[in-house]
Amino acid sequence: MKKDAVAYLNTRKKEDFAAQKVEVENYCKYRFQIVEIFHDHRASATPPEKRKAFGEMLDYCAANNCPDIVIYDLAGLAKDMDVGLATLKNLNDLSYTVYCVNNDFFGFRDDPELRREAVGNFLAYMDQYRESTRKAAPSASKKAEKGGGRPIGRPRALNDGQVEALLAIRRAGTSISQICRMFDVSRSTVSKILADYPELKGEWKGARQEAAEGSTE
Repeated sequence: MKKDAVAYLNTRKKEDFAAQKVEVENYCKYRFQIVEIFHDHRASATPPEKRKAFGEMLDYCAANNCPDIVIYDLAGLAKDMDVGLATLKNLNDLSYTVYCVNNDFFGFRDDPELRREAVGNFLAYMDQYRESTRKAAPSASKKAEKGGGRPIGRPRALNDGQVEALLAIRRAGTSISQICRMFDVSRSTVSKILADYPELKGEWKGARQEAAEGSTE
């Protein structure tokens, strides 16, 4: 018997909603009955707790004893990775079970308790790197401008703690496109970081699409 669940979508383009809705329905076909879909549009820069539809979803879940929430992907929760992880932690602490249509690496889809435990372990793992990032003093370049004492050259896009976090979520199955959005960096930045980890490079969907278009010419 399928369980009742709500879906939450946060889209950037008008056409994204219809496409993501279809994917959600396919994901839930044999497991969940979607009773409500809550949708925020172009709200990635706003913390989820301050979004209209996200708040309505929490109110609905509380009023109707609905603990299962389906989202499109983790990157869609928030543009800022720390905000997204904090939101996921809050939902997990409130005993909501969050499921991701794309790149769901937590497992235990049929055991909510074990799934929440897996989510909690992942968040604790990520917290280790965020804490080390806060404590780490910024490394100054040995080359400095004369008189100003400011580092010469472009600053690093990500510090050591963020790089470790990036590698961790890449190993967990997060796509490179999602990583770019989560850390707000370019694909070239991610490629440089993954240069020493060929097993994590993968293949970019854009490259496959370009190859397919080239073969039709």
